[in-house]
Amino acid sequence: MDALGGMAAVVSGAGSGIGRAISTALADRGVGVVVSDVDVDGAQQTTDGIRASGGNAVSQQCDVTSSADLKGAFERAVREFGRLDIVCNNAGIGGDNAWLTDENSDWKRVIEIDLVAVIDATRLTIDALGPEGGVIINTSSLIGLYPMAAAPIYGAAKAGVIAFTRSLRSLAEEKGIRVNAICPEVVDTPLAERGMGREIMNELRQANTVLTPDQIAELVIEIIADPTRAGEIVQITASDGVQWVDPTPRIRS
Repeated sequence: MDALGGMAAVVSGAGSGIGRAISTALADRGVGVVVSDVDVDGAQQTTDGIRASGGNAVSQQCDVTSSADLKGAFERAVREFGRLDIVCNNAGIGGDNAWLTDENSDWKRVIEIDLVAVIDATRLTIDALGPEGGVIINTSSLIGLYPMAAAPIYGAAKAGVIAFTRSLRSLAEEKGIRVNAICPEVVDTPLAERGMGREIMNELRQANTVLTPDQIAELVIEIIADPTRAGEIVQITASDGVQWVDPTPRIRS
């Protein structure tokens, strides 16, 4: 049996894209998965696909901006599978990026979902995990490491996820909880296509400069299986693959 077999996980934003791929990859390795998403239909489709392949999963409606919903997802894992070992804080949005010109812009919601919800979910996960600890994977973005003028709010939120994750390195020794963050380049998902447009996404696909959700899922599995990774940041790009990075500024003496 796979080393992860018998564990239980909660994956947010699992109704499509990266979250669906992560959920499927975990289930393929014998992990019981709570497929959580605000999109009930999407979560159920992911769950149905896992079950059709012989995996163990349940769907759970979850708005990550609601502490009650997050807590409910973690409690569902314990109720269904008897434990909770893995939490993937993957849910996120890109936003309209009209923060400077439109007073009704959704920029605050981007911060709420992409950063505040990750902090809240991590806080609740620390309480929900068993005495043996577990693993938390936070989905950030390459834009969190390399700022992009076209998406400053999204970049700020994702950079916050990186700083937050790195600051939790000590949890590995204190509580047996390893927190790491992944920073993907553009991934071929419905969210990316909505944000960038179909034409641009097609150009990236033709140029082989876009990642697949399965590549991200494979990286997540590797992190979970590696007990040496804690408080670390890993970027993944189509051109250079997986690279562990240390964004600490170098101070000249």
